[in-house]
Amino acid sequence: MKILSIGNLSAYGVSNTCLHRHWALEKIAETIDAVDTAANPIPFLYRLANFCFQKGLPVRLPDTSGINKSIKSLVSAKEFDIVWIDKGLKVNRSTLKYIKKKLPKCKIVSFSPDNMTIRHNQSQNYLDCVPLYDATFTTKSYILDDLEKLGAKNVHFIHKTYEKKFHYPRILTDDETERLGGDVGFIGAWEEERCQSILYLADNGIKVKVFGDHGWTKYIGYSPNLTINKGLFSDDYPKALQAFKISLCFLRKMNLDQQTARSIEIPACGGFMLAARTDEHRSLFEEGKEADYFSSDEELLQKCIYYLSHDDERAAIAKAGTLRCKVSGYSNEDTINKMISQVLYGGDK
Repeated sequence: MKILSIGNLSAYGVSNTCLHRHWALEKIAETIDAVDTAANPIPFLYRLANFCFQKGLPVRLPDTSGINKSIKSLVSAKEFDIVWIDKGLKVNRSTLKYIKKKLPKCKIVSFSPDNMTIRHNQSQNYLDCVPLYDATFTTKSYILDDLEKLGAKNVHFIHKTYEKKFHYPRILTDDETERLGGDVGFIGAWEEERCQSILYLADNGIKVKVFGDHGWTKYIGYSPNLTINKGLFSDDYPKALQAFKISLCFLRKMNLDQQTARSIEIPACGGFMLAARTDEHRSLFEEGKEADYFSSDEELLQKCIYYLSHDDERAAIAKAGTLRCKVSGYSNEDTINKMISQVLYGGDK
C-alpha cells in the first residue's frame, strides 16, 4: 500500500499526536511520503486571514510554505492508494481536484481529532474541501450529522487512540517521581470549569499539581496545595501521567467533548485515571475496575480522598486500564489499520 501522509508533523516534538498517527501509517504502508504542514513561526498573513475567517468572512488561509505545490508535485511523480490528510486547514480544493484527476483510484481520507463543525477549528480551505474527501473520520460521535450537512461523505466515528512507542508504562527514577508526580495531577490547557474543580480540591486539602499553559499562571501562589508548572511536550508527559497517584481527565466544554486524548493516554501510560463521567468513557473503561469517574466536584473530592488512601486498589485499576488499551486495540496502529481497511475494502481486513 502506498500512502501520502499530510499533516502538522514537526510541531510539539515527540508528544505530537499527528506525528504519532504518521508513525502508524509508516508501519501500515509499503511505501510512504509525507508533506509537513507545520509553520513556525506562524506568518502574519496566516494569522490575519484566520482572524478574518473567525469573524465570519470567507477568507482562505494563505499557503505561505508551498504545501499545496508539494502535494501536487508528489502526486505527479508517484502513485498513491491513500492520501491521508490530518486536519487539512491549509489544503486547497484545487489540490484535491488535482489528486482526483491524476490518481482517480486513490482514496482521499480526512481525519481530525478536533470538532471540525465548530468555526474556531475550521478554515475556509477546509470547508471548501469537505465534499471532495472519499471518507471523513472524527473522534466526536455527536457531530456525524453535522459533518454530513457540511457535505462530508462516508463519515465514521472512532475513539481516541494512544501511541505504543510513546504512551507506555516506564520505570521511573525517584527524581522523576518527585519532579513530575504528586497526589493528584492534571496536564492540559486552562478552562474555567476544570480550574474551578481543581481549586475546589485544593481548598479542601487535596494536593494538586498542574502542568499547563499560561492561563494557569495567575493561580501561582493561590494555595500551598496547588502547584502550577509549564506544559509538558516531551517524554516527561507520559512519565507524569504515570507518576501522579491520581491523573485527572477533564473534557473541553467548548468542544462538547465526550472523551479526549488523555482518556486513552493516561491508562496506556500506566496511570490511574479519574475522569469526567460520560457514556463514551464508561464504554472504553469499566467504571471502578479499569478507571473511575466523577459527575460533580463533590464526587471528585470524595474519590480523590478514597483512592489516595487505597494504594493497592488504585494500582490494580491502573494496571487493568493499561491491559484494556492493549486488548481492545486502542493504539494508533490498530485503529488506523481498521480505518484504512474501511476505506479500501469497506470493513476490517
